[in-house]
Amino acid sequence: MSAPEHERPAPAAGRLTLMVYVTAAAVLVADQASKLAAVAWLRPVHSIPVLGRYMSLTYATNTGGAFGVMPAATVTLAVVAVGVAIVLILAARRLEGNRLVAVAVACLLGGALGNLVDRLRVGHVIDFIDVHFWPIFNLADIGIVVGAGLLVIATAAGAFHHPAPEESD
Repeated sequence: MSAPEHERPAPAAGRLTLMVYVTAAAVLVADQASKLAAVAWLRPVHSIPVLGRYMSLTYATNTGGAFGVMPAATVTLAVVAVGVAIVLILAARRLEGNRLVAVAVACLLGGALGNLVDRLRVGHVIDFIDVHFWPIFNLADIGIVVGAGLLVIATAAGAFHHPAPEESD
């Protein structure tokens, strides 16, 4: 039987960094594999229902950012994604034992790299998950949203709060 989370020792910085890189790689591989399947099996404008009227698989491309913002900004968004990836890689090396922040960084990194690979490989992002009330998206987008949400939760939980040093007499 394992100790409760708050009683477990924090993972060593190197192990936490490795966890970030392995998790980010898993998000990237899952994203790219799912997009290859979407390209192979789906046709533009034709949807395949997977959860009745709630969700379909619909092939779409996006040369812009989230929700199609900046529709012709593939190069700009690729440069931004490279910058974000570099910042996240450097941040992963400085994590201090907070698993929640590590998972958030990993999801953000894997998602950013997944969409960057698309932009570099085919000149646009491949989307295919269609929930009908939201723009069509992909697994990289899910990674980015989950990562951002986890960072919000970690911030609210005080993950970035460093207590002030105690004053001595």
